[in-house]
Amino acid sequence: MEWYIPISLLPGIALLILSTSHFIVALNEEVKILKSENTIKNKVITRKIEQLKRLSYAISGLYISVLFLTLVGFLTWFTIASFLIIPILLIGLASMTISVVLLVIYSIKAISIRTIHLTNKK
Repeated sequence: MEWYIPISLLPGIALLILSTSHFIVALNEEVKILKSENTIKNKVITRKIEQLKRLSYAISGLYISVLFLTLVGFLTWFTIASFLIIPILLIGLASMTISVVLLVIYSIKAISIRTIHLTNKK
């Protein structure tokens, strides 16, 4: 395997990290606004906080995948510890995959949360 193959995934992961961090900031602001309005939307606030937790796990997994994929690139480039390359690569790819699945779950659940929020159900 060439050293640049795992590193070539980093720009895509960086875009996911950027968009996820924007989601976290926006969701945090929404929760702050809902709490300051003193409305009875506890169900929406609770669900949004769960979403915030899900996004935090996803962004952590993306950071872990960046770490492992970068490590694989360097190990391959320097041909150090070649027996570790495949396991480390698999850990990085698994972390990225789990994070993307969490982001898909976030997107699907966001639809129902927005529906509840915008139809003013308690």
